[in-house]
Amino acid sequence: MLERRSALAGALKHHGHGASGGQRRLHLGEMRGWTLVMLAAFPDTISGLERAARPLLGVDLPARVGSALTAGGRTIMKTGPESFWVTMQRAEDLTDALRVAVRPSVGAVTPLSHSRTRLFIEGAAARQVLSMGIPLDFHPEVFPVNGFALTGLHHTPILVHRSGAERYELYALRSFALWTWEWLTDAALQFGYEIVDPV
Repeated sequence: MLERRSALAGALKHHGHGASGGQRRLHLGEMRGWTLVMLAAFPDTISGLERAARPLLGVDLPARVGSALTAGGRTIMKTGPESFWVTMQRAEDLTDALRVAVRPSVGAVTPLSHSRTRLFIEGAAARQVLSMGIPLDFHPEVFPVNGFALTGLHHTPILVHRSGAERYELYALRSFALWTWEWLTDAALQFGYEIVDPV
């Protein structure tokens, strides 16, 4: 198997940037050691996909687009009427098992790990930073914890997941990962930020 290498290996060597007064109100970084797989069904086979996936995932697939389900160290997001993203630790990669369980007549199982880079921003000013370039309402009453959206950052596709009270995770296309990171660090300058070692 080909080695999975970060698209941000050089960019993460910096240690951050202090705002005026030396404050560093935000934490930024890249998440590693995870796997992303997409499950997709046909309009008339969604129930079959749910039956096939449940024994492996341990929970029912989410019913609503825009709300993530976290269970057993996995995050499951319904990204469309018949499609789902599942993230999990690489050590417990279920991709092959899902491919066996989901017959081609029911749906498809597509690995996406190598095509995405997963970034995070954390801190009280995180939603203010994201609002500078992402056309979403990040108010907590509108975008709650475990809410997510497939959206854009200056015409670049991106998925934003609010994984904690002050933490957001961004799934960027690998080919745009460095650009996304540079935008994020530039937008965070006024608040000051610390770069966290990859986790």
